[in-house]
Amino acid sequence: MTRIRRDGQWEASQTHESLLPYLIEESWELVDAVADGDRDELVSELGDLLLQVLFHAAIGAERSGDAFDVQDVAGALLDKLRRRAPYWFTDAGPHTDADEQDRLWQEAKDAERRAAEAAGRPPRGVVDGISWDQPALALGQKVLGRARAAGIPDELVPEELRIVHVDPVGVFHGSGSAEVSYRQVVREFADLVRAAESQLEVPAAEATAAEWVAAWPAPPRA
Repeated sequence: MTRIRRDGQWEASQTHESLLPYLIEESWELVDAVADGDRDELVSELGDLLLQVLFHAAIGAERSGDAFDVQDVAGALLDKLRRRAPYWFTDAGPHTDADEQDRLWQEAKDAERRAAEAAGRPPRGVVDGISWDQPALALGQKVLGRARAAGIPDELVPEELRIVHVDPVGVFHGSGSAEVSYRQVVREFADLVRAAESQLEVPAAEATAAEWVAAWPAPPRA
């Protein structure tokens, strides 16, 4: 990759930002390969995705001051696994079921959050750090997952966020796109989460269902 970046005119001109469309495209092609069940295509698409990782790492190695390379990327992955799933680094391995593994993983994430806050970093909000450019359905699932993890009660989740309607008859009304319409629903709910979080008197991770209800913005009057 170092030689490719040095000698390839197109490759040398690429940046983290310019490569993003290719990363997204390769990811969806991998999804298609899994759905098709084609072994050779799956291997090929995994290789394309790995190329994106290597490409970004090669660009990272050229940064001034805060450079990183593929060894740093791999090391960061191992560090995360050691924090969140330390049992994989023992001879015995895990003696827990999937639910227990998930609980331990979430506890480790909470510990990382507390350590970051203790180091002076601002606490991460419930919906902070989400990629808002992902497909609307995946975005909705991510936001709902964050809401559930934060203890936001189901009664505060609107029905239109739980049930997606695809109405071809309405193509000339509103946005004309189920993708755009559902994305707007997700974003509006995320705005409500942020507004409620700003009114909590305790960190979101410690808020009870009753505190979320009390902090939730009142619906606009008709």
